[in-house]
This record gives sequence, structure tokens and C-alpha cells, in this order.
Amino acid sequence: MSDSARVRANTEQRRAADPTASAFVAASAGSGKTKLLTDRLLRLMLSGVAPQRIQCLTFTKAAAAEMSVRLQNTLGEWVTLSDAALDARLTNLDITPSDELRTKARALFAEVLDLPGGMRIGTIHAFCQSLLRRFPLEASLSPHFRLMDDPDAADAMTEAREDMLAGANSETMQHALALLAGLASADQFGRHVVALQADRKRLQDALALGPDLIAAQRRALGITASNDAEILANAVNWQEEPRLRQAAIFVRENGSPAVAARAERILLWLDLDAETRVEVWDNSREEFHTRTWPRRSQLWPSRSWPKPPASPRSRTAVARCRLPRCRRPW
Repeated sequence: MSDSARVRANTEQRRAADPTASAFVAASAGSGKTKLLTDRLLRLMLSGVAPQRIQCLTFTKAAAAEMSVRLQNTLGEWVTLSDAALDARLTNLDITPSDELRTKARALFAEVLDLPGGMRIGTIHAFCQSLLRRFPLEASLSPHFRLMDDPDAADAMTEAREDMLAGANSETMQHALALLAGLASADQFGRHVVALQADRKRLQDALALGPDLIAAQRRALGITASNDAEILANAVNWQEEPRLRQAAIFVRENGSPAVAARAERILLWLDLDAETRVEVWDNSREEFHTRTWPRRSQLWPSRSWPKPPASPRSRTAVARCRLPRCRRPW
């Protein structure tokens, strides 16, 4: 940083430390934001503001602790400094030294130390919690409310989910549960619930659609079929089937034993008529997909076989042949 830039930065920092000015500071880590706030607190107290009437809010507990430590260290140093050294510190704060200010500065350490609970430097969450503690009835809360930490919140979410599943007695809910049980395990369902909770606005908008939700989901997924049977019928009659058959034959003849066996099963499925393909769809699709996503490994002859270039346009038919996922309307 050049001398002119450093001087300009220090000047702007001193201006922002003026407690009579409203300032918004945006700066990177380690640039002096905590020092600026500490200087602002010191200037407030030196101007005559009682320490117990100052409320300083930060975003994190670490930042609040850092500011408290810096403030205590600075006030402790002021007590032991000579008049000349203390005058230099006050000048750095853009304050004109005087006998009265030196006396005030040296007395601040004991004044802050005697405050019940110390200076009010804490997080926004802690400040809001203190307000609710003081005025619980006005906030429609129990006077003895308790904040939930992350493990408690997770336990409460699990209990609510179990209660919902146990109380799903209607025909619609029973059908939904049967469908869910075939798609996800209990742990997977729990993770889905957590993911939905992360965007409650979208979840509420979706639930507000009511009976129209399924139709909206179909539109979002690009499904034009009117029912599951039609979706499956479209899935088993794939327009890229000739290329898939050609690639599977190549892999069966040139691939490693495991990959060749999978290619053979694909060819057997391709030899079935459309009706039989639908009947064995749930098993056959696992040749191309896991339960939740396409297989990570491509249909490739063997590990020693040369890989195609990275460009999608230059990939061989072997690497490109994949069945489209069968999208259901849930």
C-alpha cells in the first residue's frame, strides 16, 4: 500500500470512529474493523457517555469477545501510561489531550470493571434474547422459555415427523406413505424434510396449490403424460434404442466380465416386448441408475480401454448411450 493510500485509509478510519457520525463500514478481514469499533467506544466514553448506557452488538460471539478483550487491554494500558504517552494515544483518537481527559481516561478502567456484568458487548441474538427475557408476556411467550440448540431442534423435528407418520390414517396419506416407502428410507426421508425446511417460503407456496400441486410438478418436470402407465410406456420405447443396442453389443464383446454381463442384461431387456419391459422396469432400470441417481460409472468396456476426449461432441456411442430416467409425478 502506498503512503498516500495508507494516509487516506487512516483518515477515513478516524472519521468513521467519530461517535457523532453514522457510518457504514465494509472492509475485508484484518483491515481494522474491530479496532475502529473499539476506538468508537473509547471516544464515546471519553465524551462523557456512561459505559452502562452503551450497547454494542456484533454478529458472532467471537467478535464480541475480541472487542471486550481489546477494550479492557486498552483501558488497562491507559492507567499505567505516562502523561506524554497517554496524550499520544488520545491524539491518535482525534481527541485534544487535557488534564481532565487524562484523569477521565485513567478512571475508565475501574469504572468499566465495576459494571455488573461488564460492558454490554454481545451478539444480536443475545440482545434479542435479553429483550424477550425482560418482556415475555408482551412477546406472547412463556416467562420460562428455553432456547433450542441444534441437537434439541433435530430431536424435535424427528419427534414431529414420527407423530405425523403415526397419525397418517386417511386414504390419501396412506397412499402417499406407501409411495414414499418405495422411494426413500427413513433416514433419506429425514434429510428431505430438513432440505424442505431450509426453504419454507417455496414449500408454503407449493402446499398452497392444494390439488393443483401434482399438475404443477408435472409441468416443472416437463411431463406431458397423464398417468404413471403412460410415463412408463414412453420410457420403455426410447428413440435412441438402436444406438443403445449397438453400444451394448460392442461392450458385451469387448468389455471386462462385469461390464459385459451388464451389457448382456441390457440386451435381454431390449429383446422384450413393450408390455414385458414395463413389468420388469423397476429391476431393469437399475442397470443404468441407482435408486436415486444415474450410475457414476459409464457403460465402458474396461479400465484399460482408451477414454474418449472431454468434448461431448466427440464421445463415442458407447459413452453416450444411457436410458433416460423415468420421471414420476411426485
